[in-house]
Amino acid sequence: MVDIETISGVMGNVLEWYDFALYGYFSDIIAQVFFPPTSDSTSLIWSYAVFGGAFLMRPIGGMITGTMGDMKGRKGALVMSMIMMALPTFAMGCLPSYEKVGWVSTLLLVICRLLQGLSVGGQLPSSLVFTVERQPKEKWGFYGAIVVFATGMGVLLGNIVGAIMRTVMTDEELVAWGWRIPFLSGIIIGAVALLIQAYGTEFNPNDDFYNSESTIDDEPVSQSSRIDIQRTKHPITESFRRENLAPLIASALVPMLAGANYYVTFVWMAVYMETILDPPIPGAFWINACASFFGHSIPSVYMGWLSDKYDRVTMMMIGAVATGIVSPFLLWIISMGQPITAFVAQFTIGVVSSLLAGPLSAWLGESFPPQVRLTAGALGYNIALCTSSGFSPLLATALANRFGPIAPGAIYPLFASLSLIGLTIGKRKHTASASGNESYSAVGSLT
Repeated sequence: MVDIETISGVMGNVLEWYDFALYGYFSDIIAQVFFPPTSDSTSLIWSYAVFGGAFLMRPIGGMITGTMGDMKGRKGALVMSMIMMALPTFAMGCLPSYEKVGWVSTLLLVICRLLQGLSVGGQLPSSLVFTVERQPKEKWGFYGAIVVFATGMGVLLGNIVGAIMRTVMTDEELVAWGWRIPFLSGIIIGAVALLIQAYGTEFNPNDDFYNSESTIDDEPVSQSSRIDIQRTKHPITESFRRENLAPLIASALVPMLAGANYYVTFVWMAVYMETILDPPIPGAFWINACASFFGHSIPSVYMGWLSDKYDRVTMMMIGAVATGIVSPFLLWIISMGQPITAFVAQFTIGVVSSLLAGPLSAWLGESFPPQVRLTAGALGYNIALCTSSGFSPLLATALANRFGPIAPGAIYPLFASLSLIGLTIGKRKHTASASGNESYSAVGSLT
């Protein structure tokens, strides 16, 4: 018996992030297709601005999907987010170029990208909650890391597709039509959504909670006074109750480093090594893919498993400090332009940062009770990525153009400091929840 929720959730996560990450790996091509031709890096900066704009929609998508998942059930929220990703990704592959319709093409690109951001804002938290809630609490670190691994595999798949196409096609072919193929293939995630809809079992641990009324202080009151203070529960208002405020603030800070680190080190870095550095590093996209898989994706699973045995917060603090200290130096090594040393440096950043990234999913799930786990977790997480990850490639490009190729290294200690503040704020909550025994049994299977 294979748990369909785990398999389909992981498959959906891979394809969702493949769709979302494609833009990053074709950002230089998109700059040529959808923006006015320029002789400098202006169009690339504009392309990264659109890339980051999608992240502005993530908190909105997180609240929509989170509210649906907390009130109506986890499966429906996940399926909705996957369909919302498949359609704009496919549409992006059909858009006319700037050469044909001018700024209309740019506007359509922005709309598609914003819809992608709306989708992904709810997908990762939905996939996380959908996966870990069915597992024993003492295994949340491992299963949460599987979600992170699936995300990395989706991004890696986009990387590999980009590397293959840049290997087998000329620049002229890529700009003319080749870049469209990966985006058109993004519709495949719709098939996985239909699989989950058909075979997955809906799971709603909050059915009784949101279908009943409560008083302001959740204590019984006399019938005569009930009309005055009775209220209807809602995941968003419940997320901002006093007991959830500290975890909400922490969840808006801690993922900042994980997000900014990943998008700078394993999305932007490929373009940095091939386009921004002069001369470029040979095989940049293949170096990036190998470093991402062996240096970040695999170690993150191990770190998640390890966090089930040792203190999660301590591991994440060590990872934040180490990433902030060593990553600027390792970026300097990459900027020297040697393929082997670039791989070793990028690989090392991945391993060090996995100390925080691996346990992050379990940490986020433990931060909130089931009644607001998806809504509050999605809101905090997406605020973190909206303010850190989305525009980190743009910031890195601007820093490199303005101050030189090692200047983007300043991004690492900045977000490491913010994540450490968040871990400190949320530490009391996680100390209390470490001994919790919340778990759910799997309710759906595929033989």
